Amino acid sequence: MDPDHSENVVDYRSLGNMPGYEWKLLRYKCRDLRLEGVYHRHLQLVSAAVVTQLIIVIEILMLIHVILLFSVVKDIDFLTVLPYFAVMLLTPSILMPSRESNVEQYEVIAILVSCLMAVLLTAMDLILPICYFRAFNLIPNFDHVVIVLVYLMFPIAFVENGRAYLLGLAVSLVYFAYMTFMVNINTHDEVWELTAYGAYLFFLNMLSMSLSGFREYNMRSGILSRYQLVYQNLVLQMAMKQEKALMDSIIPATLARFLQDTIASHIEEDPSNLIPFTKTRHLFMEPHPEVSILEADMVDFTNLTTTMDVSELVAILHELFVNFDLAANHNRATRIKFLGDSYTCVTGIPSYFATHANACVNQALDMIEISREASQRRNKRIELRVGVHSGEILAGIIGLTKWQFDIWSKDVDITNRLESSGLPGKVHISSRTLGLLDNHYVYEEGTETAKQDPLLQRSNLSTYLIRSRLPNFEDSDDLEDDNISQNDYNFSFIFTQDYEDIQVKAQRDMILEVEHMPLNRVQACKIRRPLHRMAKKDINEEYRFHLESYYLFTTFRSWKMEWSFSKMRDLLMKYSLGMMVLAGATIIAMNLLHTKAAMDYTMLFGLFLLILLALLLASYKKLWLRGRRLTPMTQPSTFLSRWLIKISNLIEMSVFVRVPLGIVVLFMLYIMSSASVLSCDIARLELQIIDSELHNLKPQMICFMPWPVTYAVIIVLSLMLVIIGIPLIIKLTVGLAIVGCHMITVYAYYGFAFERSETTNVGMTSSLAHSWYLIAFFIMVVVREGNLNYILKASYFMSLCFEKKHKQTKVKTRTIKIIMANILPTHVAEVFKVRRRSDQLYYENFSHVAVMFATIENYEADHSGLRALHEMICYFDELLLNYQTWYKIEKIKVMGWTYLAACGLDVDHYTDLAVSVPISANPEADKVQKSTSVRFAPMDDDDYDTKSRERLPSQATINETDNTVLVMTEFALNLLRIMRDIQSKGIFFEKDSKLTGSLKIGIAHGPVMAGVVGLSKPHYDIWGHTVNMASRMTSTGVLDGIHVTDSTSNILQDFNIRCTFRGMTFVKGVGQVPTYLVDLDENLHFQHISRNNDSHMGSIVSVQWLDEKRAEK
Repeated sequence: MDPDHSENVVDYRSLGNMPGYEWKLLRYKCRDLRLEGVYHRHLQLVSAAVVTQLIIVIEILMLIHVILLFSVVKDIDFLTVLPYFAVMLLTPSILMPSRESNVEQYEVIAILVSCLMAVLLTAMDLILPICYFRAFNLIPNFDHVVIVLVYLMFPIAFVENGRAYLLGLAVSLVYFAYMTFMVNINTHDEVWELTAYGAYLFFLNMLSMSLSGFREYNMRSGILSRYQLVYQNLVLQMAMKQEKALMDSIIPATLARFLQDTIASHIEEDPSNLIPFTKTRHLFMEPHPEVSILEADMVDFTNLTTTMDVSELVAILHELFVNFDLAANHNRATRIKFLGDSYTCVTGIPSYFATHANACVNQALDMIEISREASQRRNKRIELRVGVHSGEILAGIIGLTKWQFDIWSKDVDITNRLESSGLPGKVHISSRTLGLLDNHYVYEEGTETAKQDPLLQRSNLSTYLIRSRLPNFEDSDDLEDDNISQNDYNFSFIFTQDYEDIQVKAQRDMILEVEHMPLNRVQACKIRRPLHRMAKKDINEEYRFHLESYYLFTTFRSWKMEWSFSKMRDLLMKYSLGMMVLAGATIIAMNLLHTKAAMDYTMLFGLFLLILLALLLASYKKLWLRGRRLTPMTQPSTFLSRWLIKISNLIEMSVFVRVPLGIVVLFMLYIMSSASVLSCDIARLELQIIDSELHNLKPQMICFMPWPVTYAVIIVLSLMLVIIGIPLIIKLTVGLAIVGCHMITVYAYYGFAFERSETTNVGMTSSLAHSWYLIAFFIMVVVREGNLNYILKASYFMSLCFEKKHKQTKVKTRTIKIIMANILPTHVAEVFKVRRRSDQLYYENFSHVAVMFATIENYEADHSGLRALHEMICYFDELLLNYQTWYKIEKIKVMGWTYLAACGLDVDHYTDLAVSVPISANPEADKVQKSTSVRFAPMDDDDYDTKSRERLPSQATINETDNTVLVMTEFALNLLRIMRDIQSKGIFFEKDSKLTGSLKIGIAHGPVMAGVVGLSKPHYDIWGHTVNMASRMTSTGVLDGIHVTDSTSNILQDFNIRCTFRGMTFVKGVGQVPTYLVDLDENLHFQHISRNNDSHMGSIVSVQWLDEKRAEK
C-alpha cells in the first residue's frame, strides 16, 4: 500500500453515490476491514453506558411527576403516587446488572432486564387507570415514553438480533388493549378515537424501528472514523520512522532537524508542489573544531573489480562496510561516506568527547582486523591502508540533489595523504593525533613517502605507524557499546512491517481503542477533569475534544469548527423525509373520520403532497441508483434526470437547503396535526359544550377530540429523533416552538375543550395532563438528542484528527520522497519501495555506461570556499535537471571537490530501439537549440579529409548505447561553460585571484557494476574498470579540458567530434594507455573532423535531436 495513500473509509460523497442503504454499505465496509467484532463490542459498551442515561431519564420523569401531583392535587391519596416511588426505587436495581458489559451471557441479561423494565413501567402507568376505571376514564401517562425507550435506550435495543420490536409491539398491544377495554366498559361508540390511538401507536413503533438503522449508521461511522485515526497514526509513525532512517542515512542528528524543518517549511509554503525543493539553495553545514578523521582504502581494489562478478563484489563490500559500521557504533565513530573501496569516518561528532583520538585509532585497528577475517573467510587478498589525523572539519551536505554527508578541511586533505602514503595492515597517524593518544599502542616511525609529501611538510607534521594495541589494553569507559549486532540492523528503506501489516495492527488496536471511545455525555463528565490530575498518556483525542467544546449542547468553542460540522452532508435526510411522509399519512388517518369540512381535507392533502414532493426530490438519486453506481461515466442521459439528481445532492449537501426544508416540513406537519382545532368554530363549540353540561351529558366535541390532537403533536415532536442534519440548537428551538404553540392552544384559545377531556391522574386537571404528556416526551427527546449530538461531534472531531494526521503524513511522505530522490537513483529507489528481506543485497550490472569525474581545482577548503563549492555544485545540479529524459544522467555523489555522474544506469533505456543517425541538410534547423543543449550543424562531404572520412561509420553502425557517451560529453562541455561564466564574472573568486576554480574532467565508458551496500546507512555506488579509468582520466587530465580514453574518443569521432591524441598516460593498475583530449575552441564549442574548423559548425547529431527522434517513434 502506498504510504501516501490513505483511503477515507467514511467518504460521504462516494457513499451517497452507491446503491443501497447507507448503514448497510457501512456494514459491508466494517466486514471488509474485519471490524464487525469491534462494532459488536461497541454496541455492548454503548448499551452499558446508555443504562445510566436511562436511569437518569426515568428518575427525572418520575420525580417531576410526583412533585407535580403533590403540587396540584389537593388531599392526595398516597396510594396514587406509590407506583411512581416504586419505579424510582426498583429501576436502578433492575438495570444495574446490564451496566457490566464484560460479564458472560450479557445479551441474555440485557433481554431479561429490558423485559422486566417494560413490565415495570407499563404496570406503573396502567395500574391506577385500571384501579379507577369505573370512577374515572384515565389515559395512560407514559405510553409514548415507554414505547420509544424500548427502541432507544433499553439494553435489548443494542443486542444483535435482540428483536426489540417484539417487546415494543407487546407493550403497544397492552396499551391498546387497555384503551379498547376502557371504551367498551363505558359503552361509548367512539371507534374512530380508538383507531386514531392505534394509528398513533403504530407510528411510534415504525419510527422507533427506523431509528435502529440511523443508530447503526452513526455507530459504524464512529467506528470507521476511529479506525481511520488509528490507521493514520500508525502510518504517520511509520513515515516518521522512515524519515528518521533516511535522515540518518545521510547526516547526523544535529543537521537532520534543520534539514527536516527546511523541507517541511518548503512543503508548507508550496503545498501544491509547484516549485521543486531542488530549486532552493540551502547550505547545510556546521563546524567541528576538534575531531579525529579516519580514511581507509582497500589495496589493489582495481584488481578485485576486474576479476570478480558484480554479486560477489557487492557482497564483499556489503559485509565489510556493515561490520565497519558496527565497529563504528562501538567506537562512537560517525561514518561519513563510502567512495568505491574507501571508507571515511570521524570521531568527535556530532558531540565532542575527549578521547576521540583513541576512539578513531581503535576504529582503524578494528577495521584492519575485520578485513583480515574477511580475507581469510573468502580466500581473497583484502588489505586496508588507514590514515588517521586530528584537527578541525566543516561537515554537512551540499548541492541540490543526491545529498551525501561529507567533510571538508585541510585536515581532511592531510588524512587522505596519510592514507595514500601508509602501509597495508597498519594505521598511519600524524604527530598531532599521537599527542592525543594514551600509551596503549605499539607504534613506529612513519613511511618515507610521507616524509617527502609536500602537504605534510608544509603542515610541519611527522607521521607514525601503529601496528597494534598493547596486550593490557582495555576499552575506555568513554566508549559506549550499544550491544548492536548485524542482525539488529535493518535496512533504512526496509521495514518488516509494511502498510499491509499496519492495516492488521490497526484492526488489533481497534480492539483496545473501542474501550475508550466516547459513549455519552455522562462519560464526558468523568473525562472533564483537571489537566494536572491527568496522566500524560491520557491526553488523547477525546480529551482534546472536550477541551474544544462547551458542555452545554456540546458546542465547539471555535465557530469555524461548529460551522464546518453543521455543513456536513446528511445522507439520511431522505429517510427523515420518508418518516415525515409517514407522519403526515398517520395524521391524516387520525383526522379523516372526524374532520368534515372540505377545506380541511384540501389543506391536509395539499400539505401532504408538498411533503411527498420534498421526499421524491430528496430520494430521486437513491432511486435512480438502484442497480448502478453514480460516476462521471454513468450520469443520466436526460436533462430532467440530471437536474433532479443535482437537487437530491443539494438537499444532502447544503445546510442552507436542508435546515429550512426540515423546519418548514415540521411546521407543516404541526399545522396538519392542529388543523381540526384551528378550523373549528369556537362559538359553536362553546355552545355545544354548555348545552351538554346543562343536560348533564358528556360534552360533545363537534370539531375535534383533544387527545388525538395531542397524539398528533407528539408524532410531530418524535420526528426530531430522525432528523440528523439540523443543528441541535435549531432543532430544540423548533421543538420548544411546537410545544409552546400547543400549550397556547390548550390554555388560551381552546382550554374549555381540553379541560373537559380525559385526564391521566386522579385530581389532575385535563389541561395539565395534556401539557405534562407533551413535556415528558420532549424531555426524553432532549436527552436523546443531546447524547446523539455528542456522539456525532465526537466522531466528527475524530475525522478532523484523521485529516490532520493525514496531512502530516502527506508532508512526511513528501519529505521522504524528497530525501529518497536525493539518496538513490530513481530506478533503484523504486526497488526499495517494495518489501525485501533485510539480508537481500541489491546489485546490477550495466554493459555500457558513460562515467564522468569532474574535479574543481585551485580552491581553499575554508567556509567561504565551501559556500563557493556549494553554489557551483548547485549550478551543476540545475544543469543535471535538463538531462532526465531518454539518456538520463545520474549524479552518483560529490567527493570533496569532485563531481561523479554516470549516464546509462536507467534500466528502461535498454528496451528502446536503435536510433539511426541521418545527415541534416537544413542549416537553418541547426539554429534551433535549447539553452542547456548543444546543437550542431552537418558538414558537406567535401569538407572532410580522407582520414576523417574513414572514421565516419554508416548510420546503421552507430550503436544506440554509444549515445550515452555523446550525452555525457555534452554535459561535461556545459559544465566547462558554467565554470567559464563563474570565472569571467568573478562570482565566487576575484578576477586576479590565484583561486580560479578550474575544472578537470575525465570520461570513460564501458561495463559498470552498481549496487547498494551498508545496512544502517545504505549507499549506492558504482565500481569497475570504467569507473577507475574515468577517475584516472580526471587525475591525469588538464584544466578546462575533457580527458577521455581511446575507446571513448572513437565513439565521439563517430559523432563527428574531433579528439586530439594526448599521448600515453600512466594509469594505476593498468599501465601506459593512449588517451585523448576533446577538441574545444576558445568559445567552448566542439571541433569537427574537417579541414575547415569553423567553431560555429557542429556535429551531425545532438541530444535534442535524439529526443525528437524518440518522440516521433
